[in-house]
Order: sequence, then structure tokens, then C-alpha cells
Amino acid sequence: MRNPGVKGFLLFGALWFGSFLLLRQGMDAADERLLFSALALAVVIIASYGALYFGRRAWRLADTPIARIRSAPQGYVELYGRAQLMEGPPVLAPLSHLPCVWYYYEIEERSSNGRWWPVDSGESDSLFLLDDGTGRCVINPDGAHFVKTRRDVWYASESGVRSHALWGIGAAYRHIEQRIMPGEELHAIGGFQTVGGLREAPDTHREVAELLERWKRDPQRMNLFDRRRNGWIDPDEWEAARRAAEKQVRRKQVQQALEPEVHLLADTGDPARPFIIAAFREEGRLIRYFQWRAAGCLLAAVLAAGFLLKWL
Repeated sequence: MRNPGVKGFLLFGALWFGSFLLLRQGMDAADERLLFSALALAVVIIASYGALYFGRRAWRLADTPIARIRSAPQGYVELYGRAQLMEGPPVLAPLSHLPCVWYYYEIEERSSNGRWWPVDSGESDSLFLLDDGTGRCVINPDGAHFVKTRRDVWYASESGVRSHALWGIGAAYRHIEQRIMPGEELHAIGGFQTVGGLREAPDTHREVAELLERWKRDPQRMNLFDRRRNGWIDPDEWEAARRAAEKQVRRKQVQQALEPEVHLLADTGDPARPFIIAAFREEGRLIRYFQWRAAGCLLAAVLAAGFLLKWL
């Protein structure tokens, strides 16, 4: 999942300034003031959104305590550990063909005016593991915001052969690839869920009552306990039904206890609880990553607002 970044906001600012210089030609003072006001207002809105976007992520990270996988609560949690491959076919990055647990790639082509335009891109959707020493957690990367992953850039000729051109001069294609390698330290925050096993003491009485309630709504099931065939369930027949329900519940509990626990970390689907995976361990570094971007966007919003007020 690609998320807005500082480069995106800088590009928007450059387009804004270029548009202003281009469109102001031949305008009178009133039209020029109106154009500048509209563009400055757009910068205020976009930069304010960026400040909230990055600031909310920094606040979420600072407010969420780091948990260990073995004892992590269900819900929104923060974890750290090392990336590991799951069993099965290896995951290979499509451009470098290196084994990894996750990748993102983009191929750009140089146009006739020298600009790079994207022609192909893709992102891994393969599950991988996070191991913190107390347990393993399966990571579903779909919807994650990846931070500071390993990034390689190289150039290629028309035939696809790798080129050693300086800064891509004379090259036809630019290849960009981001990867997370096996054994790499990760910091992740997202929706945590454990399936399998018994994570709390079972309430046998409640489960038996719920099962009997479902059976009561199934006439065919209740006919099995009407041994006298008189159309209703006598007290001794109801007791037999209760014992059968208890036996089924306890059998299910035993099966659940024998099943291995599987921990999952994935996107919550809630914008207020972002799913973030960073390719380093330190929480403070990740918090500062978002704080600096929030501060930069806030500064841009204040400057644009100041220009707007002065122009008006």
C-alpha cells in the first residue's frame, strides 16, 4: 500500500508554484490575486491533512505499549521482532530475484523529454512471520504502511540489460525495488488476533445452555430425545438431552485445547488505527519519523496561510 509522503507534498508544492507562474501571465492584478488565493488555500488544506495524517500515526505509536507475542492482548497492539519466511515456496523479488519476505517494485520508462513515467509496479501479498523470541506472529501485509525498507535503484537499456549509466543518463528504464529480508528487524503495529487453542477458562455451563437453546429451535433434533414418542420432552428425556449437550461441549473444548495457537497481525480497516511495518526495531525512531513529517506539513500549512492572509 503506497501512502502519502514528504516527496508527494513537495511535488504538489512544485506543481502549485509552477502553475502559479504559468497562469499568471497576461492576468490583471485582481485575477492574479484570486489565482494565488485559490492555490494557497489548496496548499493549506493539503498540508493540514498531511500534518493530521502523520501526527495521528506518531500519537498512536506513542500511546500503544509494546507487547510480547506470547502474552499480547487481542486488539490493536505494537510488536517488534525479526522477519521470517513461512513454510512453502520461497518469495523472490521480481526484479533482483533475491529471496525476501516482502517486496515492492516499480519500473519507470524515460520519455522523449527525459522524464520518468511508471510503466509497471507490484507488491507482495505473501504472508510472513514475526518472531520476538516468545512466539511467532503471522503478518498479512495487505494494507500496511511500510517505513524505511531496504531500497535499491538501478537502470537498464532498451533490451533490459542492466546499465551502469551515471544518474541514469542514456538509460531507457529505471528499476526501483524495496524489500524486507529474512532475519531483518521489524517494528509493527496493527490488529492482533489469536485463533486456535483455549485462551481463557471455558464456561461449560454457558456453552451447554447455548447449545440446548439451539437444539430447542430444531424440532428434528429434539425428536431424537422423545423416546416415548408422545410429542413432548419429559423431564428424564430433557436430562438426557442436557447430558448429550454437555458431552458435545466438553469434546469441543478438548479439541480446541489441542489445537496450536496461531497469532495474526493485519490491517484493522480503521483509519484511526493504522497498520504500520517499519524495517527497524526502535520505537522512538519510528515516532520521530512521523513527527518530523507532521511538523514539515504543519510548517507548510502555516506559511501558506500567512501568504494567503498577506495577499488578501
